Amino acid sequence: MLNNELHFLLLKAFNHSNNLIIQQVYDLDLLPGQPKILEYLLEHDGTIAKNISRDHVLDKSTITSLLTRMEKQNLIVRKNQINDKRAYSIYLTEKGKESAQKVKQICGHVDDIAFKNISSEDKQQFLQTLNIIIKNLREENFQ
Repeated sequence: MLNNELHFLLLKAFNHSNNLIIQQVYDLDLLPGQPKILEYLLEHDGTIAKNISRDHVLDKSTITSLLTRMEKQNLIVRKNQINDKRAYSIYLTEKGKESAQKVKQICGHVDDIAFKNISSEDKQQFLQTLNIIIKNLREENFQ
């Protein structure tokens, strides 16, 4: 019965995917939450913490804690924004870029495992449908 319920299947898929990713990023000396921030910064270098929080569905205190530790590990640097001295932009360091590239490769490999034996058409349809589901749930969450 549960295998026909979206919430259960999403959680189950996430746990299996996350466990494979955690096993492989262990050697990179990263804490849970850091790999997805690194991967996000590859595409959004110079963003602000609020954007990371919004796009990763993590609360501000969790993001702040992760970013503080990442800065101590020399993975990121924070620079004050010119137009708002209270806010800061977050940039990957060279070490952070190297780690982010490794994380991206690992996550890509795990995605390949997940989509094994699934046609590219079915994969694209699934991703499109999942994005619609996320949008629907996000909109409902903000009402």
